[in-house]
Amino acid sequence: MVKKTGAPAPTPRALNLLWFVTLSAPMFIGVALWLAVRFGAFQPVAELLPQQTLWQLSLGAMALTLLVARPLRNLIMKPEAVARRSLAGRVAPEGPAALAAVKTQTTMFAFLGMLDAVAFIIVALSFMHADAALGLINGVYTLTLAVVAKPDFPLLLKETEQILRRGQ
Repeated sequence: MVKKTGAPAPTPRALNLLWFVTLSAPMFIGVALWLAVRFGAFQPVAELLPQQTLWQLSLGAMALTLLVARPLRNLIMKPEAVARRSLAGRVAPEGPAALAAVKTQTTMFAFLGMLDAVAFIIVALSFMHADAALGLINGVYTLTLAVVAKPDFPLLLKETEQILRRGQ
């Protein structure tokens, strides 16, 4: 069932903004943690792992995520896959262009959730250990990840719309 929505379809510019804002959150959290440790005398809540193990696991997870981010993006964000995805729980807009934009945005947020999983686990561990340096490195990692894994939204929207037009 196709219904018209009141909200405009996301543009490539809006998708780029959402992409970088979402993946820059760990940097802001890292800066806040550094300020809390430096000026607020924030103490570790719990040390779940020895510091060296924490760093090795965190850096390893960051490196692994950076290595698989682009191939994973190519798999999840290819136009054919985006066009096939359902909009479970969302109202489908009228027209292939608007539908392509909404499906792209939905797929982008699912992919961002996968990418942010490692970053937010490291954020939680950084807070528990009061490790400001790890929090800042995690922030730089997520900004690097944002650049490495960023889809070409104008091309993705155009190709997804073409696939949806052929399917009608």
